[in-house]
Amino acid sequence: MTVSIEGKVLYGMFGSNVCVLGGDSGDPALNGTTALGLLSGGTSETVCDSSSSGTHRNYFTKVQTVLDERGLHVY
Repeated sequence: MTVSIEGKVLYGMFGSNVCVLGGDSGDPALNGTTALGLLSGGTSETVCDSSSSGTHRNYFTKVQTVLDERGLHVY
């Protein structure tokens, strides 16, 4: 997915409807103990509980993209 965040176009992202708070950037998207991506932007709520709006849309950079860009490998 391609998204525009703060005027920057980012490619190869994936989205989620999880609630995040300001300062959560860089947090992982996990599937069990496997990191799938790092939070890169989207909506920011002031509270995450049952009264939250439910209209969250947040975007994650895939972990493999970050590794590839930096020439890193996980063994």
